[in-house]
Amino acid sequence: MLKTLKKLGICLLVLALILCLASCGGGKAKDIDIEALAKDLAASAAFTTDMSPYVVAAGVAAGLYRYEPSDVESCVLYANTSTGEEIFVAKAASADAAKNVSALCQQRVSDQKSVLESYVPEAIPRLDSAIVTVSGQTVIFVVADDAAAAQAVVDGYLK
Repeated sequence: MLKTLKKLGICLLVLALILCLASCGGGKAKDIDIEALAKDLAASAAFTTDMSPYVVAAGVAAGLYRYEPSDVESCVLYANTSTGEEIFVAKAASADAAKNVSALCQQRVSDQKSVLESYVPEAIPRLDSAIVTVSGQTVIFVVADDAAAAQAVVDGYLK
């Protein structure tokens, strides 16, 4: 009887641990304040200049990134055309829409390389290390002079 109780106790303990571990993984993506993230990126030392004066109207983003306006609920965009540096943080309408917008950000890298190689050649290494991240419905796209510093800001929001 005592052995059976011990075995039952061990089984219950193992089951409880499995349930705890299962509840930790695959959870809902963190809700990210896209405006705060974009501001923190703009204020960071990751860029050759202070990006805050380069805020662009959200309506322009759909044209630049070529996404369907219905795919994005809200976004923040900073773009410095003289350096090729950009910050684009968007809340997509769904996780699938976020994947689509992310793919379009990757395409933006290719497009910008073609456009900037002749008149802003120093932008090409920045584009080579562009950050494109999706977390749930949030899409983060950053072209910065110091990609590691920008990634550190992004990582702070994803934790």
